[in-house]
Amino acid sequence: MAYRDRSDNEVRDISIARLVDGGWRPGGSVHPDGWEIAGCPVNGPALASMGDSVALAWFTAAQDEGRAYVAFSLDGGNSFGAPVRVDGGGALGRVDVELLPDGSAVVLWVELGQSGADLRARRVFTDGRRGPATVIARVGSDRSSGHPRVVRSGNELVFAWGEPAPASRVAVAVAGVPGDAAR
Repeated sequence: MAYRDRSDNEVRDISIARLVDGGWRPGGSVHPDGWEIAGCPVNGPALASMGDSVALAWFTAAQDEGRAYVAFSLDGGNSFGAPVRVDGGGALGRVDVELLPDGSAVVLWVELGQSGADLRARRVFTDGRRGPATVIARVGSDRSSGHPRVVRSGNELVFAWGEPAPASRVAVAVAGVPGDAAR
């Protein structure tokens, strides 16, 4: 389980807890982002797991700069590697993540683009390599696009997000699982 923790000083770093042998064990902070905010941000983390492989994506606005990250664990969430920044600058958050069969992950987030907000995706490998960012759709910069999601179904990735009024509907896009990950 991953959540946005809160310190006595209003620091909102991402922490984890693990269910081990029927009991919850705190894992502590994954990475000290140092986002201090006297409020309750709705931008929570996202987890994906497959066996002992875990990918954790999160948003932070520490030092007043929106950023989206992913970190990998190869031991069931007991420890995580160094975070990898996935956005290109101007991230608004609303992250999601999906693991691929080869251990890489597809990370989804909302970022300010040249003509508004974009829903973007990027493949990230456990060694920190990043594939190119892809714009999935133009979305609202406010919360009207909801919290976009990505799931893998066989050899396809399914992306879903909300479209605000007057349409007020859920939009969906489908893409093939990239390269070697389609195994």
